[in-house]
Amino acid sequence: MAVIEGTLLLYLLACFASVGQFLFGYDQGVLAGILVNNHWLETFNHPSETIQGFVVSIFLLGAWVTSYIAPWFMDNLGRRWTIEIGSLVFIVGGILQTVSVTLVQILFGRLIAGFGIGFLSTVVPVYMAELSRAHNRGRVTVAGMSINMFGYACSGFIDYGFTYIDGEWSWRGPLLLQCVFAVILAVGCFILPESPRFLVKKGNVDRATAVLARLYGKDESDEGVQKERQDIVNAVNYEAALGQASWKEMFTTMRRRSIISIMVQALAQLSGINIVTYYAPKMYERVLGAGRMPILMAGFTALAYFVGALVAIFLVDRAGRRKLFMAGSCFMVIWLILMGVFNKYDMGLTSSILVIAFTMIYVFTFGCSWACVGWLYPAEIFPLRARAKGMSLAVSSNWLCNFAVGLWTPELLVKIQWATYIFYMAFCAVSFVLVYLFFVETKGKSLEEIDEAFGDVNHANINEGDEEPSIDIKQTDEKKNPV
Repeated sequence: MAVIEGTLLLYLLACFASVGQFLFGYDQGVLAGILVNNHWLETFNHPSETIQGFVVSIFLLGAWVTSYIAPWFMDNLGRRWTIEIGSLVFIVGGILQTVSVTLVQILFGRLIAGFGIGFLSTVVPVYMAELSRAHNRGRVTVAGMSINMFGYACSGFIDYGFTYIDGEWSWRGPLLLQCVFAVILAVGCFILPESPRFLVKKGNVDRATAVLARLYGKDESDEGVQKERQDIVNAVNYEAALGQASWKEMFTTMRRRSIISIMVQALAQLSGINIVTYYAPKMYERVLGAGRMPILMAGFTALAYFVGALVAIFLVDRAGRRKLFMAGSCFMVIWLILMGVFNKYDMGLTSSILVIAFTMIYVFTFGCSWACVGWLYPAEIFPLRARAKGMSLAVSSNWLCNFAVGLWTPELLVKIQWATYIFYMAFCAVSFVLVYLFFVETKGKSLEEIDEAFGDVNHANINEGDEEPSIDIKQTDEKKNPV
């Protein structure tokens, strides 16, 4: 790893750390195919639509719980060790799902796996945002988050491949594979560097400088490295004077940021994307009939989702966050209306083709906009002292809305059918208005400059004239906290 530095190192770290997001995307997609697997249905005595919705959503409830305790681990153990803990917890849950023979067992396994994803989904966006620089933070973070969609795409084709196995391993096999990916992440954590901002916060300025130098691909004495080091130290000095952010402060001093972070994740989930991510094969069964074809088409839909996320990598630091949010909401209103129309009116094969086509266009649009940028944005807008708690609020909003959508969508598809798409379309229209009125553009700004955009004190003025940090910054044993 030492021979790799600069931008290449940054992208590699983002992608590797985002194996945690891969696990989330994979788990979303893999269960979608399993829900229409006859062997799975027979093993669990053909559970009702409501029970199936609960099997999906209890995973999200588990993630919601740990998203609240993850900040303590992030602020005390560091970003890297929080990723390690999340990986290990997920492995336990994945094994339990694989060996389940009763609904209670698979529900328990999914709950524990959700605990692991709650850690990972909270820490990974913060970790990537803190490793990145202002000019490429959007691209790096979105590149890492696109791994979520890659995991989702992989799960669709893996589900399809396992349909050729006759027996229980047609659904146990895909569940076991997620444990393999989690083991890779757990082992790889030992070569990840810690966040330089966390290191400075803990007094390890020299080690933080070494990490920054590797990320810049420059010597530690480089002007850019030293400037960023000093910016981080100034911010830490200022925040140390204020003390650690309390939960009360999150809804007083930082109320605007907290509300925005909650909104961005809630609106993303209420855009209707989980109709597709959790239930694409069931949707396609309505127009294609039972069999392998709905699972295969769900795989191609997931691939369109991933391609959209790749496009977002090139747009996020050019178009900016606000424009991508608003454009995505506007286009999704159109696609959801068309999806509803062609689900309502049966035109035979034509309806089937149009439903699948507009579903793919819809998920591509979501991938270009809300899918990845919705995770980047809340990781950017909080100061260091509140970043872990701020991301926790965003992620808990994600999981709570995700839980609700996963629970009620099967019933909506049965009871109001095509109108389900119109229901979610309304939320897309609302999201356009809210982004336009309340969201701040963060493109091209350092994490410290974003504080100023929200009206915070200019950190650069805190230690004006000081050559060295004013707080008690000391070196610690490198064996205790290796880079």
